[in-house]
Amino acid sequence: MDKSWVSWRTSARGASFTAIGPLEASILAAIWERDPEAVRVRDIYEHLREKRTIAYTTVMAVMGNLAKKGLLTCDKTGVTYLYRAAIPADQVAGEALASLVTILYRGRTGAAAAHLLGLEGELTEEQLEQLRDYASGLLKS
Repeated sequence: MDKSWVSWRTSARGASFTAIGPLEASILAAIWERDPEAVRVRDIYEHLREKRTIAYTTVMAVMGNLAKKGLLTCDKTGVTYLYRAAIPADQVAGEALASLVTILYRGRTGAAAAHLLGLEGELTEEQLEQLRDYASGLLKS
């Protein structure tokens, strides 16, 4: 499998990380909300616990894994580990989306954009115009 498209993070053993799971995404989102403030595992655990049943040790393990993947930094202060986002949210989202386009759409960005815009299947002239307008707006911003 060609992994040249993976632009972020390998483990100490060289294994590539190409996806972010739902719990990892929830944890990253909670950390990005607090950025640039450092957070403890307990902070994120309490945040997640408001929305779902989850074990403290699960949050701790996932945050450790995110640090190993290079998505978080971890500093030990006394007995407390403090975590920060290592990569901005928009960069992670862009790279994750790029990897999905490569894997699921075989690099066909137009097809992926059409799908994201709800324009699946064969595009009509009107849908093509919507896609052009969308792309034009991106270029202006």
